[in-house]
Amino acid sequence: MDKWVEIDLNKLQHNVKALQGYFNVPIMAVLKQNAYGLGAVKIGNFLEQSGINHFAVTHIEEGIELRDGGVRSPILVFAPPGTGKDELNSLWQHGLTPAVYSLHLAEILNRLALEKDKPIDVHLKVDTGMGRMGFTPLELLQVAERLKELDGLNFKGIFTHYSNAFEKEMDYTKEQLDSFLSLVNQLENKGFKFTVKYSANSMAALKFPATHMDMVNIGSAFLGNSTINPDVPLKKVYRTRVRVLQARQLEQGSYVGYSNTYKTGKNTNMAVLPIGYTDGFGLEKKIDSFRINDFIRQLYHLLKDFFKPAYSVFFDGKPLKIIGKTSMQLTVVETGNVQLEPGDIVDVHLNPLMANARIDRVYVEGQPD
Repeated sequence: MDKWVEIDLNKLQHNVKALQGYFNVPIMAVLKQNAYGLGAVKIGNFLEQSGINHFAVTHIEEGIELRDGGVRSPILVFAPPGTGKDELNSLWQHGLTPAVYSLHLAEILNRLALEKDKPIDVHLKVDTGMGRMGFTPLELLQVAERLKELDGLNFKGIFTHYSNAFEKEMDYTKEQLDSFLSLVNQLENKGFKFTVKYSANSMAALKFPATHMDMVNIGSAFLGNSTINPDVPLKKVYRTRVRVLQARQLEQGSYVGYSNTYKTGKNTNMAVLPIGYTDGFGLEKKIDSFRINDFIRQLYHLLKDFFKPAYSVFFDGKPLKIIGKTSMQLTVVETGNVQLEPGDIVDVHLNPLMANARIDRVYVEGQPD
């Protein structure tokens, strides 16, 4: 094995306990995109055994994977397709709960439920300002009476999603929350009886207690990438590790990598790592901001990284500078006085969400607290 993502289950257990101890409501574990790259089946079973009894994924096939892997708790599917009868049949076959985000989908699910003579529990998705999927409050109120006529659907839950929970203050999040609560109140006055009303993703749940309601949706917080709430100390649960492929010295004046973008100024000790952008390493997120302030901020960080690049490769905690362009499957680092041999292990900064699925996920149990 020349590279792998290592997940420390003791650190994950620490994060689970910290989150469970902070919230006074149940946690829905969001395991979309292979549990943020950690491995959905392994993480799903681990969380279920740790007392998490609600799960969510984006697509039906992700829910099927969890079911086939042994997860037995309720699983919400955020984005079931609005077409495709065979795929929707899997909701009943595998005991999955669909989110209903349009009248079109609700009527399709209702027809299937009546054909099967088997009503299905559903959760209503509300768009309170994300501008993505869901009914707007006005749309939902306009079709409320029609939804109540759909005898094949049991409207058990209702939820929304915050678009700006990373803001310092709760300004826009508060607008979305107020809109959601007002809508729920109006629907309940029309006869809807929801078992769970929820809205808080990891960021909102950790920053704004007013969003907790009946349940919180926790996904990225399990990874412990950062602590935004001092009352919930989280630990980073993963690291990506790579074995050195070759170590040697280049003479002064040697070019490194494609396009001759780097030239050694002296005799240089270097090492080749068998990892590159096909593995997800060295990929840059494009600038997709539409506000001038965000664009300027991202441009500032790009220039800062150009003139003073942040280190992303380490050996025993010592930083190693990447030289030359990262290529498809190989990366070159300058080792300086660090003595490396083929087979030595270095750590690289690679979020498991970005790591190619072909990279092995290895589960370890580090030192317990």
